Amino acid sequence: MDLHLVARDGVFSTVDAACLGLDRDALARLVRGGRCLRLATGWYAVVDGEPPVREALHRLTATALGRSMRGRAALSHHSCLVVAGLPTFGADLDTVHLTSLVASRGGVSVARPGVAVHRRVGNLRLPVPDMLEAHRARLVPAAWAAVQAGLIAGPEAFVVPADAALRSGATTTAALDRAIEVFATHTGIGPVRAARSVVDARHESPGESRAAFLLGALGHALEPQFEVVAEGRLYRADFRIAGTRVLVEFDGAVKYDDRRALFGEKQREDALRRAGWVVVRLVWSDLDDPRRVGRRIAEALALAA
Repeated sequence: MDLHLVARDGVFSTVDAACLGLDRDALARLVRGGRCLRLATGWYAVVDGEPPVREALHRLTATALGRSMRGRAALSHHSCLVVAGLPTFGADLDTVHLTSLVASRGGVSVARPGVAVHRRVGNLRLPVPDMLEAHRARLVPAAWAAVQAGLIAGPEAFVVPADAALRSGATTTAALDRAIEVFATHTGIGPVRAARSVVDARHESPGESRAAFLLGALGHALEPQFEVVAEGRLYRADFRIAGTRVLVEFDGAVKYDDRRALFGEKQREDALRRAGWVVVRLVWSDLDDPRRVGRRIAEALALAA
C-alpha cells in the first residue's frame, strides 16, 4: 500500500487513511513495521528510510497539528519558521507553537506537552484560505513568527530568521517594524526591539547573523559584505568594523576538507594582511564566548591602529 497516495507534505490523517481502507489496527501494524510514524492523535507521517528526527520531525508534527487546527489556529513562532523553510536559533523543537485565529484575552490559551496554542494578538488576519490547498497548515506572517521566536528564545532567535526572511523576500523591513509594535506590551520585546538595528539582508547565513548580533552587542558598528581591493583583486569580507582596517570573517565550516580551498583562503588572507588589513576569523564556538571574541577584536583594533 503506497501511503504517499493520501499523504500531503509527508503527513496524513486517519480520515485520509480510510480512503485506502486502512483502519487504526492497520495503521498500528504499519507503525510497528516502520512504514509510518504516529505524530499526534489521528495523524501520521510516511517514513521512507530512517525515521525523521529533530527539525524534520518538528516540521512534520507542526504540519499535522497545523492541518488539524486549520480553521482555528495558525502555526507561529519557530514552528511557522521551520515549516516555511526559514532558519531558527534556540528553538525548542519538542513543542509546536500555534496562534489562535479567534479573538480572546491573555497569553497561552492551550498548553499541553508538545503543543502551545497562543491567544490571538493584535489584528492578526490571514488571507481567506484557498480551498484548493485545504491540506496545508496556515502560517502567521514571517515577521510575526520571527518576533514571536525572539520573545520566547531571546533576540538572537529573532535576528537569525529575520535576516533570512528579508534576504529571501519572505518579509520586509516595514513588516518587521509593524510586528515589533504589535507585540509592544509582551514580555521580552525590549531585547527584540533593540536587536532590530542588527537585522540586515546582507547577512548570508545564520552564523553571520549571530556574529553580527554578538559584535553589535560588544559595541561595534559593522559594514556587512565589505569589498576590498588587494594586490589587484577584489575581495569581499563578511564584515568590516566601521571606520577601521579590521575585517571579520565567519567560518561555519570550521575545517576545510578541500586542500585547494584551504590554500586559496590562506592566499586571500595573506593578500589582505599585506595590504594593511587585520583579519579576525570566527567559528561557531566563538559565538558562545563573547569575552573571547571581545578580546580578539580589541587586539585586532590595537594592531590596526
